[in-house]
Amino acid sequence: MQVEAQQEQQKIAPLLQPLAADAPFLTEDRARALTVGVVLYIFFSALDYFCLERSVPYAALLRSSVAALLLFALWRYARDVRRQEVFDRLQCLLSITAALTIEYASALAPASLHELYLVGLLLSWVFTALLMQLSLRWMWPMMAFAFLLHNFVGILHEQPLRQAFLDDACMIVGASMIAYAAYLMARTQTLMRQEMQRAHRHFIQLQEVNARLEELSTRDPLTNLENRRSFEDRYDAEWRRCFRARQMLGVMVIDVDHFKQYNDSCGHIAGDQCLRRVADVIACAARRPGDIVARFGGEEFVVVWPQARLDDFLQEAERLCAAVRDQAIVHPVAPGGRVTVSIGIACHVPDTEIGPRRLFESADAALYRAKHQGRDRVEFEEIGDSDRDALFVRQCVIG
Repeated sequence: MQVEAQQEQQKIAPLLQPLAADAPFLTEDRARALTVGVVLYIFFSALDYFCLERSVPYAALLRSSVAALLLFALWRYARDVRRQEVFDRLQCLLSITAALTIEYASALAPASLHELYLVGLLLSWVFTALLMQLSLRWMWPMMAFAFLLHNFVGILHEQPLRQAFLDDACMIVGASMIAYAAYLMARTQTLMRQEMQRAHRHFIQLQEVNARLEELSTRDPLTNLENRRSFEDRYDAEWRRCFRARQMLGVMVIDVDHFKQYNDSCGHIAGDQCLRRVADVIACAARRPGDIVARFGGEEFVVVWPQARLDDFLQEAERLCAAVRDQAIVHPVAPGGRVTVSIGIACHVPDTEIGPRRLFESADAALYRAKHQGRDRVEFEEIGDSDRDALFVRQCVIG
C-alpha cells in the first residue's frame, strides 16, 4: 500500500510543482509560448524588411535585434524568478519595448500602413496578456502607454480625425476584451489552483490514514510486535531473497512456559502484562532491517534472521532465555517460580527441497522437544542435505 501511495505521489508531482511557494514563474508552457513569440516577432520584422525595404529597413533590423535580445534575456533570466512582482515587471518591459519597436516602424512606414501596425500592437497585447499571463495591475499601464504612443504616431502621419477615432475605438474595445479574457483566465487558474491544493491536502491526509491502517493491520495491538499476517508476508519474502543469494536463514520459535496455568492463577490482565514484558525482551532480537520479530499467536513468538550465523543465533536464543528469566516475573505454579520461555531453532540455506514451511516446522519441532525435555531451554535442529535430518541438541543451563 505504501508503494502504491508513493507511485501516486510521483504521478501528481508534476501537477503540484507550480503550486510550490518557490516555483519559478517561467513554466515550461510559458517558455514555449515565449519561444513561439520570438519566432513570430522576427518573422513580422522580416516582412517589414522585404515588403517595405525602401521605407523601413533600419526599423526592421532594429525591431528584430532589440526584441530578440530582450526576449532572450527574459527567457534566460526569468527562469529563476520566483516572485510574481518581478516577473510581471519583466513582462511589462517586454511589451513596452515591443510597442516601441512596432510604432517606430509605423512612424517610418507610409501613413496608409499605420492601421496595419495597429493589428501588430493588438497581437502583442494578446501574447502578453493571455499567453504570458501578465497581471491586470500591470496590463492597464502597458496598454495605456501603447495607446498614447499609437496616437502620437498617428499625429505624425497627420491621420484624419475619423480614422484616428476608429483606431482608438478598436484599441479600447480590443484592450477591454483582452483584459476581460485575461481576468477570466486568471480567475479560472486561481480556482483550479485552490482545488488542486485542496486535493493535495486530502491526498496527504489519505496517505497518512492509509499508512496508519497499514501499520495497524501488521501490528499486534497487545505487544506492538508484528502480527502473524505481517510475519508470513515478510518471512516468505526473506526466504526467497536468501534462496536467490544462497544465504543461511534462521528461524526461532519461542513459547512462554506454563502460560495457561499463569492465566488461570493470575488472571488474563496479568497474563497480558506478562506477554508485554516478554515481548519487550524478544523485540531486542531485531537488530538489522531484515530481522523479523513477531507474535505468532497466543503466547508463541517467532524470530527470523536472514544471513544468520549459527553460533550467533544459538547465543541469541540463550540470551533471550536468560533475559526472560532475569525479568523475575512471578509464576505461582511454575517449578522455578518464575516465567520462562522455551525456544526451538532451525537454520538452513533455502533450496528447492526445503521450503519456508518445512524450515518453520523444523523449528517448531525443536520447540516441542524443548517443552518435553524440561522447558526453559534451547533446542536446535539443523536440516541436513539428505532426507535424514541431523539433530543437534544444545541446552542452556538453568539457574
